Amino acid sequence: MEKKGGIVQRSDKKRDVKPTLKLDLKDVIYRLSHITYTPVKDVCPALCMMVLKDRQTIEHLSQFFKRDLLFDNTMFRGHFSNKTIEKRINVPGERVTTRFTQSDYSSIALLAFALDCTVSRATAILLEISMSQIRFVNEYVKDYLRHELSESQLREFKEILRYVNSNGESHHSWFSLLAHVVDEVGSPVNRIKEAISSFIDLNWRE
Repeated sequence: MEKKGGIVQRSDKKRDVKPTLKLDLKDVIYRLSHITYTPVKDVCPALCMMVLKDRQTIEHLSQFFKRDLLFDNTMFRGHFSNKTIEKRINVPGERVTTRFTQSDYSSIALLAFALDCTVSRATAILLEISMSQIRFVNEYVKDYLRHELSESQLREFKEILRYVNSNGESHHSWFSLLAHVVDEVGSPVNRIKEAISSFIDLNWRE
């Protein structure tokens, strides 16, 4: 607990951030929220921090740095002559509400400072990157399933993915297969374990 102006505040109090997202980006994030049974306000921070910790992403963004940013043990030098990243979207968009821990908020604020943009814009940039590269989406889904499924269920899901990609006409990512599972089950379920168990019973067990 911390005291501020005579008011006791929780040290782990979260900070609201409301980035404006392109409509198609918002839709796919809500889709990810739906198939993982996870509120959007929790999906967004997880995606942002995954991208923010990725060296390849920081190296790419460094071309836009107006100020220095320390990443691990590397100092990426910024300069005001560097290219300016787009500070707002120029197409119809909508705000999405998300919440960050103080630590995660501070990390994004440092990136925003380096890019010379607002924290909400930096958040939108991270979300754009996360959903434009399938490796981030797949990693998010895999991490989610590791926490939600038993080892045997996860092995079965991996085996289904391997089989479908070896014998099907199209290639499925972790994201697309999970979306297919949730859509096919259709009936109301409360957890992903129920959806996957139902899908396996319907399609893969005799």
